[in-house]
Amino acid sequence: MRAARILQYHKPLVLEDIAVPDIEPNEVLVKVAACGMCRSDVLLVDGFFQNYGDIPPPVIPGHEITGTIEKIGGVVSKSAGLEEGDHVVVAPGWGDGVCRHCQVGNTHICANVRWPGFGSYGGFAEYIPVPARYVIKVAEHLKFEELAPLTDAGLTPYRGIKKIRDAGGLGPDRVIGVFGIGGLGAYAVQYAKLLGAGATVVAFARNPDKLAIAKSYGADHIIDIKGRSTGDIGEELKKATGQDKLDAIIDCAGAREMMQLGFAITPTSPR
Repeated sequence: MRAARILQYHKPLVLEDIAVPDIEPNEVLVKVAACGMCRSDVLLVDGFFQNYGDIPPPVIPGHEITGTIEKIGGVVSKSAGLEEGDHVVVAPGWGDGVCRHCQVGNTHICANVRWPGFGSYGGFAEYIPVPARYVIKVAEHLKFEELAPLTDAGLTPYRGIKKIRDAGGLGPDRVIGVFGIGGLGAYAVQYAKLLGAGATVVAFARNPDKLAIAKSYGADHIIDIKGRSTGDIGEELKKATGQDKLDAIIDCAGAREMMQLGFAITPTSPR
């Protein structure tokens, strides 16, 4: 198969012919149809992650993976419902399946987690072996190139919105704020509408064009925070929703000012 590999950090990827990988009995072989380029792929090439753990080359990057099932391991249960030719996406954080984090769905913080794209196999190749429990069947009419980013950029705010929902932060009498409308924030607005059980969704950002995108994706209200005081923002929030405090926030920016604003307009105790 063809694969784009890191042979030396701080150097361009090298396109090579290498053997198609074998699969373990509990794995499937995925024929990659599309793989997104994530910022962490760039950081990997630049050697950033070597500061935190040894990832010896050769490395095949790419963890936003979608494609079709080429082969199924011998012990993969029929109850998994997988067949050769199925269209699938690959969930990237492969936990051991037995620890307390895995048991509640937080496989990405498992102490024994493995990540495609940070070792011998990744999405920048024609094939990748994947534990069967980490592939998800998708409808065949969906485009591979549109599905691929959902496995990582889309998954990050999805996990956050689910945690807010499980904590009681969503519902018809709740107001949730989405802070920062970039790639993650645009997904967060959509998830908040889909999973919010009628919650009012308010998008906060500095860029009018990005706020317009949030509105087109379903935000009930948009608030431009550029150059404005916390008091002014609270007044606009109250005018829009009837309350000057938020019931929940998902911060997709990570900027100090946004976090300070979030603490200022979120009550210290649940209502």
